[in-house]
Amino acid sequence: MLYYLIYCSVASELMAEEDLRVLLKQARARNRELVITGMLVYVEGGYGMRRQGRFMQVLEGSRFLVETLFEKIRNDNRHHEVVVLEEGAIHKRSFKTWEMGFERTEQFPPADASFSFLKSFYDERQDRDVSA
Repeated sequence: MLYYLIYCSVASELMAEEDLRVLLKQARARNRELVITGMLVYVEGGYGMRRQGRFMQVLEGSRFLVETLFEKIRNDNRHHEVVVLEEGAIHKRSFKTWEMGFERTEQFPPADASFSFLKSFYDERQDRDVSA
């Protein structure tokens, strides 16, 4: 049985393009090794009185490996206010061809629409190169 976990977080500082490339390169290599698939969305926009970066990510794989990886992600100092939005068992992967898909956008979904938001990006882009 496979497992998925979706979380969102606030970036500790705005992420430059090069910072995102490095992050994705590391994530893709680690995910390939752990047989974890998923997608990362980075949103940069005005929240209240200042600009802020936010992440939303879905991870899929064996429960043990997803939870182990998520603990490392949770403790990464590049973000804070990490909140799990959804998690649970799945029968098949939704992001089966991506070690880590990526999208940068200015649209952040409501929490109750997190999975469909991420899945719609995947469905629209699965035949394209989504590297940063």
